[in-house]
Amino acid sequence: GCQVRSYRFLYLVRYSLYQAHGPVKATRLRQPRQESKEDWPSSRSARLHSAPKGLLRHYILHRIAQMPVHGYEVIQDIESRTEGAWRPGAGSLYPILKKLESEGLIETDKIPREEATRRVYHITPKGVHSLAESKEMLTNFQHRWSFMRKIFIELIDPENVASFFVDNSNRQFQLAREILESKASKIPERDIEYILKEYALGLERQLSWAKGMISEIKPRLMATTTHRKGKTQ
Repeated sequence: GCQVRSYRFLYLVRYSLYQAHGPVKATRLRQPRQESKEDWPSSRSARLHSAPKGLLRHYILHRIAQMPVHGYEVIQDIESRTEGAWRPGAGSLYPILKKLESEGLIETDKIPREEATRRVYHITPKGVHSLAESKEMLTNFQHRWSFMRKIFIELIDPENVASFFVDNSNRQFQLAREILESKASKIPERDIEYILKEYALGLERQLSWAKGMISEIKPRLMATTTHRKGKTQ
């Protein structure tokens, strides 16, 4: 269940970034140095082992847009934010930086080629425009996912539904909470109120659906229990 969920997420990101940057390749992920029951699957084999290079490209551009940085600072930033789960190597990072520079999306301070690791990268106006387009793609990926969800539903085995259903709900809530709390200072409070009201309505619909399913199942469970008791008497 966890493995299906991991690959589903990777596919969604790869699909979104494909439309912005073309085909993406995988880059290795490092195993996390510390484990947390809340953050990591219980099975070591269920952890993510790769991340789409398109995601790395997008994050590099996003990071440079925030402020000029050295290449190694991007690596350190990713490792810190993922708690050690993902640390792209120089062999993945610097070819992307070189390509971004050749495309005119970033530029560097003029220093000798042999001191490439000391270069400071700056985003260009063209890079700002490209980043905005990529972020719009990512924002709208849920709409594209709606056309693919039945395929992934088909791939989930019945015995994995329970863990997938509960874990996915918990992770979606955690993600939504972290996104809003981290961006709240940059969003008007009226907009935050609207977001939370819409979110609450969504939760009410989910609760209503869950209660309806329970009400539908309960009589059959009671009938089954009564039947079993009758057999034992």
